[in-house]
Amino acid sequence: MIARAATGLNVEINEAALRAFCARILGWAPDRTDAVEHAIDSIYLSIGREAVLVLLGETDLVPLAQALHRRTFGDGQPFVVCDPQRGDLPSTVRSPGNYKDGVAGFMAATGGSLCVRHSRRPRDFSSVIAMVRDPSARVQLIVCADVRRDADPFITLPVPIRVPSLRTRTNELPRIVDEYAADAIAELKVPETSFTAADRQWVIKHAPMTLAEIEKATLRLVALNTSSSLPRAAELLGMAPVSLSRWLERWKQRPALARDLGASSQPPERSSPPATRGKRGRNRR
Repeated sequence: MIARAATGLNVEINEAALRAFCARILGWAPDRTDAVEHAIDSIYLSIGREAVLVLLGETDLVPLAQALHRRTFGDGQPFVVCDPQRGDLPSTVRSPGNYKDGVAGFMAATGGSLCVRHSRRPRDFSSVIAMVRDPSARVQLIVCADVRRDADPFITLPVPIRVPSLRTRTNELPRIVDEYAADAIAELKVPETSFTAADRQWVIKHAPMTLAEIEKATLRLVALNTSSSLPRAAELLGMAPVSLSRWLERWKQRPALARDLGASSQPPERSSPPATRGKRGRNRR
C-alpha cells in the first residue's frame, strides 16, 4: 500500500492493484506497457491536483471514471457526475449522483471526484474551472471525451488515458471477463466456483462490447448463480427485483441471443444464460 498526500486529500493507493486494473482496461500486450505507466502517472498528477484526469474512448467512460475513483479514493469519498441533460438525481446502486449545475456538483464532490462529459458540460463550467484552480480546492476533476479529441493541444500533457475499443482486444476478452468475475466474487463474498467457464463464454457471446457492460454482466451472473431466487439475487445486488428481471429479459431481445432461442418460448439449455438454468430460472420471467 502506497500513501500519497494531495493538497488536502489524503489518499492511500494500492499501486499494484491500480496498475493491474489499468492493464485490464488498456491491454496486457508488451506494446501497452508505456500506456499503462503513463496512465498511472496521469492518475497521480490528478489526485495531487496538478492536472485534470482526461479519459478518451468510443463509449461512455463515466463508469470507468467511477471505477478509477473507487481504486484511488475508495467508496467512502463522493463521486459526482455533472450532466445538465440528466438533472439532479441521487446516487443509486446502478449510477452515481448527478447535478445539472457545475458549481452544485463541485460542492457535492468535495473530498472526492467530479466527473464531466466533455460534450455535455454544464452551462456554468467556467465557474467550475475557477473553483478547480483554487489551491485550496479538494476535488479531483475527471473529463470524459470522445477519442477524436486525442490531438487536442490542451490535453497534450499529462497523457490522457486513451481506452482502446474491445473490438481490437478480442483475444484478451476471456481474461477481461475473468478479472471482472473475480472482482464480483470478492465483492459479494461468494465461492470462486460462482462463475464458470460456461458463464464466461456466455458473457463473451452476448454482452455488449464495453467494459462497463462486461462488469455489470459478470456481477449479476455471480449474484444469480449464488442465490436461490431472483429476488434474493436482487437483494444481494442492492437493486429492485423488477430491474434485474428486466435486465434478463433484455438479453433475450439481443439479435445474437434471439437467433439462438428461435421461436421457442422456453430457451434451450445451451443458449440460455448460465445463471438462469434449473430451479432458479422459473423465478426470472
